[in-house]
Amino acid sequence: MIPDVLTYNLEVVFCGTAKGEASAMKGFYYAGPGNKFYGTLYKVGFTPLKLEPKDCFDINRYKIGLTDLVHTEFGNDSDISDSSYDVDEFLKKIERFQPNFVAFNGKTSASYFLGYRGITSLVDFGMQEMKIGRSQLYVLPSTSGSARRYWVESYWVELFRRINNPVN
Repeated sequence: MIPDVLTYNLEVVFCGTAKGEASAMKGFYYAGPGNKFYGTLYKVGFTPLKLEPKDCFDINRYKIGLTDLVHTEFGNDSDISDSSYDVDEFLKKIERFQPNFVAFNGKTSASYFLGYRGITSLVDFGMQEMKIGRSQLYVLPSTSGSARRYWVESYWVELFRRINNPVN
Protein backbone atom coordinates (compact mmCIF):
# COMPACT_ATOMS: atom_id res chain seq x y z
CA MET A 1 0.00 0.00 0.00
CA ILE A 2 0.96 3.62 -0.35
CA PRO A 3 2.74 5.06 2.70
CA ASP A 4 1.60 8.12 4.60
CA VAL A 5 3.13 11.43 3.56
CA LEU A 6 3.53 12.98 7.00
CA THR A 7 6.10 15.09 8.81
CA TYR A 8 6.18 17.79 11.47
CA ASN A 9 5.12 21.45 11.10
CA LEU A 10 2.27 20.82 8.66
CA GLU A 11 -0.60 23.23 8.22
CA VAL A 12 -3.02 20.50 7.16
CA VAL A 13 -3.19 16.73 6.82
CA PHE A 14 -5.79 15.51 4.35
CA CYS A 15 -7.29 12.20 5.42
CA GLY A 16 -9.24 10.02 3.03
CA THR A 17 -10.99 6.74 3.58
CA ALA A 18 -8.80 4.38 1.54
CA LYS A 19 -6.88 4.44 -1.71
CA GLY A 20 -9.01 4.04 -4.76
CA GLU A 21 -8.22 1.37 -7.31
CA ALA A 22 -6.28 3.76 -9.58
CA SER A 23 -4.18 5.00 -6.66
CA ALA A 24 -3.42 1.47 -5.50
CA MET A 25 -2.38 0.42 -9.02
CA LYS A 26 -0.29 3.53 -9.76
CA GLY A 27 1.18 3.96 -6.26
CA PHE A 28 0.13 7.59 -5.78
CA TYR A 29 -2.51 9.34 -3.70
CA TYR A 30 -5.60 10.63 -5.54
CA ALA A 31 -4.55 9.11 -8.88
CA GLY A 32 -8.02 8.40 -10.27
CA PRO A 33 -8.71 10.23 -13.54
CA GLY A 34 -11.85 11.89 -12.15
CA ASN A 35 -10.38 12.94 -8.82
CA LYS A 36 -10.38 16.73 -8.27
CA PHE A 37 -7.84 16.73 -5.39
CA TYR A 38 -4.76 18.29 -6.98
CA GLY A 39 -6.76 20.66 -9.18
CA THR A 40 -8.68 21.88 -6.13
CA LEU A 41 -5.50 22.38 -4.09
CA TYR A 42 -4.18 24.62 -6.85
CA LYS A 43 -7.43 26.45 -7.60
CA VAL A 44 -8.07 27.27 -3.94
CA GLY A 45 -4.45 28.31 -3.24
CA PHE A 46 -2.91 25.46 -1.23
CA THR A 47 -0.24 24.95 -3.93
CA PRO A 48 1.32 27.50 -6.32
CA LEU A 49 1.07 25.08 -9.24
CA LYS A 50 -1.14 22.16 -10.17
CA LEU A 51 0.48 19.01 -8.85
CA GLU A 52 0.04 15.59 -10.40
CA PRO A 53 -0.51 12.37 -8.45
CA LYS A 54 3.16 11.44 -9.01
CA ASP A 55 4.07 14.56 -6.94
CA CYS A 56 2.28 13.31 -3.83
CA PHE A 57 5.47 12.32 -1.98
CA ASP A 58 6.79 15.90 -2.28
CA ILE A 59 3.59 17.55 -1.00
CA ASN A 60 5.09 18.23 2.45
CA ARG A 61 6.99 21.16 0.90
CA TYR A 62 3.61 22.94 0.83
CA LYS A 63 2.98 22.11 4.52
CA ILE A 64 0.45 19.48 3.46
CA GLY A 65 0.34 15.86 4.60
CA LEU A 66 -1.60 12.85 3.33
CA THR A 67 -3.01 9.77 5.04
CA ASP A 68 -6.05 7.49 5.07
CA LEU A 69 -7.97 5.60 7.74
CA VAL A 70 -7.60 2.32 5.83
CA HIS A 71 -4.23 0.95 4.78
CA THR A 72 -5.08 -2.73 4.27
CA GLU A 73 -7.70 -2.48 1.49
CA PHE A 74 -8.35 -0.31 -1.54
CA GLY A 75 -11.36 0.50 -3.68
CA ASN A 76 -14.63 2.37 -3.38
CA ASP A 77 -15.76 3.29 0.14
CA SER A 78 -18.68 0.86 -0.17
CA ASP A 79 -16.23 -2.00 -0.76
CA ILE A 80 -14.13 -1.38 2.37
CA SER A 81 -14.89 -3.59 5.38
CA ASP A 82 -15.63 -1.91 8.72
CA SER A 83 -12.83 -3.84 10.41
CA SER A 84 -10.23 -2.20 8.13
CA TYR A 85 -10.70 1.28 9.59
CA ASP A 86 -7.80 1.90 11.95
CA VAL A 87 -8.86 4.95 13.94
CA ASP A 88 -6.42 4.20 16.78
CA GLU A 89 -3.42 4.24 14.46
CA PHE A 90 -4.69 7.42 12.78
CA LEU A 91 -4.98 9.10 16.18
CA LYS A 92 -1.40 8.14 17.06
CA LYS A 93 -0.13 9.69 13.82
CA ILE A 94 -1.99 12.95 14.33
CA GLU A 95 -0.96 13.16 17.99
CA ARG A 96 2.65 12.61 16.94
CA PHE A 97 2.80 15.14 14.09
CA GLN A 98 0.22 17.68 15.41
CA PRO A 99 -0.71 19.49 12.21
CA ASN A 100 -2.72 22.66 12.65
CA PHE A 101 -5.67 21.07 10.82
CA VAL A 102 -6.87 17.61 9.90
CA ALA A 103 -9.18 17.79 6.90
CA PHE A 104 -11.26 14.72 6.10
CA ASN A 105 -11.63 14.38 2.33
CA GLY A 106 -15.25 13.26 2.42
CA LYS A 107 -17.84 12.41 5.03
CA THR A 108 -17.11 8.67 5.07
CA SER A 109 -13.65 8.96 6.63
CA ALA A 110 -14.96 11.56 9.07
CA SER A 111 -17.90 9.34 10.03
CA TYR A 112 -15.60 6.48 11.01
CA PHE A 113 -13.31 8.77 12.98
CA LEU A 114 -16.25 10.42 14.78
CA GLY A 115 -17.71 7.01 15.69
CA TYR A 116 -20.64 6.95 13.24
CA ARG A 117 -19.28 3.94 11.32
CA GLY A 118 -20.20 5.09 7.84
CA ILE A 119 -23.44 6.92 8.62
CA THR A 120 -22.54 10.05 6.71
CA SER A 121 -25.87 11.77 7.33
CA LEU A 122 -24.67 12.36 10.91
CA VAL A 123 -21.65 14.35 9.70
CA ASP A 124 -21.72 18.02 8.70
CA PHE A 125 -19.22 19.66 6.39
CA GLY A 126 -16.98 22.33 7.88
CA MET A 127 -15.33 22.84 11.27
CA GLN A 128 -15.91 20.23 13.94
CA GLU A 129 -16.03 20.88 17.68
CA MET A 130 -13.72 17.98 18.47
CA LYS A 131 -9.93 18.33 18.23
CA ILE A 132 -7.02 15.90 18.28
CA GLY A 133 -4.56 17.55 20.64
CA ARG A 134 -4.14 21.01 19.11
CA SER A 135 -5.22 19.85 15.62
CA GLN A 136 -8.54 21.31 14.51
CA LEU A 137 -10.84 19.04 12.51
CA TYR A 138 -12.58 19.98 9.29
CA VAL A 139 -14.80 17.91 6.97
CA LEU A 140 -14.64 18.55 3.23
CA PRO A 141 -16.70 17.33 0.30
CA SER A 142 -14.87 14.42 -1.31
CA THR A 143 -12.77 15.08 -4.39
CA SER A 144 -13.48 11.57 -5.69
CA GLY A 145 -15.06 11.38 -9.12
CA SER A 146 -17.72 9.05 -7.68
CA ALA A 147 -18.78 11.80 -5.24
CA ARG A 148 -19.11 14.50 -7.89
CA ARG A 149 -22.84 15.04 -7.26
CA TYR A 150 -22.01 16.17 -3.68
CA TRP A 151 -19.23 18.55 -4.70
CA VAL A 152 -19.19 21.98 -3.04
CA GLU A 153 -15.93 23.88 -3.52
CA SER A 154 -16.77 26.60 -0.99
CA TYR A 155 -15.78 24.37 1.95
CA TRP A 156 -12.30 23.98 0.46
CA VAL A 157 -12.08 27.76 0.08
CA GLU A 158 -13.18 28.23 3.70
CA LEU A 159 -10.56 25.77 4.98
CA PHE A 160 -7.84 27.61 3.07
CA ARG A 161 -9.01 30.91 4.59
CA ARG A 162 -9.04 29.46 8.11
CA ILE A 163 -5.53 28.10 7.71
CA ASN A 164 -4.18 31.38 6.36
CA ASN A 165 -6.18 33.72 8.61
CA PRO A 166 -6.35 31.96 11.97
CA VAL A 167 -8.75 33.37 14.56
CA ASN A 168 -7.34 33.52 18.06
